[in-house]
Amino acid sequence: MIKTGLLVGWLLCMLPNSICAQSEKDLWRRVYTGEESVIDVNVPSLTLDIGHILRVRFRTVLSKPESLKEKPETKYKSRLETVEFKLTDKRYRFQDVVSLDSAGKTVQAYEANASDEWRVLRYGGMMQRLFEAARQLPPFGNWKVVDYRFGDSAPIDEPEFRKISGTRVRLNTDRADVGMKVCSLPAYQSKPFTDKEFSRELGISMLSIGIKENHADTVIVKCEANDWAPPQSLLVRLPEGSMLLLWQGVFLVLKKERY
Repeated sequence: MIKTGLLVGWLLCMLPNSICAQSEKDLWRRVYTGEESVIDVNVPSLTLDIGHILRVRFRTVLSKPESLKEKPETKYKSRLETVEFKLTDKRYRFQDVVSLDSAGKTVQAYEANASDEWRVLRYGGMMQRLFEAARQLPPFGNWKVVDYRFGDSAPIDEPEFRKISGTRVRLNTDRADVGMKVCSLPAYQSKPFTDKEFSRELGISMLSIGIKENHADTVIVKCEANDWAPPQSLLVRLPEGSMLLLWQGVFLVLKKERY
């Protein structure tokens, strides 16, 4: 069965007058609209793991209730699915699936085993469409350097910053560009840090780079093709939607570009 705390969080955000209602647009993004159903992706749910694994949550709401295959007498109106995508060979599998009735009550819950087989992403299929939607979520996309931050008292070299201000940073599942520096095989791993852990790993506090909270969601970016020097970097997600990129000893402030 699926973990209770995670399920409660999902259900709270499914209720019309929930605490998540005010930020519904920030939490969910529409990826498919059809006559029989609509599908949304949960924006902050995306995590990345070793082995080139992308994990994300989808919500399917049916236009009318349908019967469960295993229990035809039981109907469900919506479905919450956590899907794992293996980026290097375009495969996927379900980590967990929760079916809910019209009142938001769980009628079936399934959690995968580690031995479950990976399925092939078929070209033009629904799962490929969902995969492409997941690839557009932060930290992926096109970004621009708008500022920078030091984690110590080192002097700011304004002429040097002017060289990198406005630099484009493009992060994709199969490629990462920082200006003219290209990584042809990036590996991403989500890693939450407390301030204490951050200080131990990097030798600086979060507050010194403008993070007031005592924790941060980060993504380690390693260039497995050894195209970058140094081959590993760090992304730090900021509350307002921007990010910090640790690049050659300096934290670059990235703002998402929209077209």
